[in-house]
Amino acid sequence: MQCSEKQMHSMLNHLDSPYIRCVGFLFLRYATDPSSLWGWFKPYIYDTEEFSPTLSGSRTSHKITVGEFVRGLINDIDYHGTILPRLPVPIQRSMKVKCLQEQDNFSRSQRNLPLVGTSLFAGARVRALYEDAENPLQWYDAIIEEVVEPGQEWETPKYFVTFPEYGNQETVTL
Repeated sequence: MQCSEKQMHSMLNHLDSPYIRCVGFLFLRYATDPSSLWGWFKPYIYDTEEFSPTLSGSRTSHKITVGEFVRGLINDIDYHGTILPRLPVPIQRSMKVKCLQEQDNFSRSQRNLPLVGTSLFAGARVRALYEDAENPLQWYDAIIEEVVEPGQEWETPKYFVTFPEYGNQETVTL
């Protein structure tokens, strides 16, 4: 079975049911090249939509978020008694480090939510994280060019910024 990229995005962003979304994440975890998993999982690491991954009414029934489900697919080898395919050690380590970075980003974005609309507007000077193949993740001075409204209800606003020292432009989160 194969899904096109468009079909996979449609499944991961499905509005009707978190279960459809989670089937998409499971499919990715089982069938996708491990080196591309992070690119698929990153936008959903802190997705706040809740669901119950077990049978309702069972003694172990509890609610978790889609983000917790996704983080579990990265960090755990066991999925309800089924062993997930093993990730190559360098990729697994890298994904765990990126999860920790995202945890810091999420905590910071929650602290910064009160600033949305008052201090974070087009033209505001800020410090933003940037990394690429040649540069490690670091803070740089930046200017907000545009506020990008969230596409999904669980997302926080994003900001299109310019790094004046280098002239690079990037879309960043809080």
